[in-house]
Amino acid sequence: MLFLLNDTIIEVAVPEMHVQQRWRDMGCGDPQGLRAQDAISFVQEQVTESQTSGRELDDEHVRDLAALIITKTGANSLILKPTVGGTIEPRLRDLPALVLETYHRGAANEGGQAAMRKKA
Repeated sequence: MLFLLNDTIIEVAVPEMHVQQRWRDMGCGDPQGLRAQDAISFVQEQVTESQTSGRELDDEHVRDLAALIITKTGANSLILKPTVGGTIEPRLRDLPALVLETYHRGAANEGGQAAMRKKA
């Protein structure tokens, strides 16, 4: 399944299984007890911390975050939009698969200008 996190598109094979295998390493706590809003807040904190520190999230970390959002919300896109007040507004979307596939192919054809990540 393709997932869009801000300007990064990544493929997650089986999101639920991914979360079950990786939740301890992710640091999100037991996913069984997480609500959708908890998952969104966790991802928002991770992305904000990454941006603040100036370090880019690696592929596995992005895949972890994507799998968590897919599993807890069913959405295939999360855009974290900065607001005028300096906060970040999360926007969940369920984009048509064709849109994500087109974006995925476009990123590959443009040399990855928009980050494209696929699990090998």
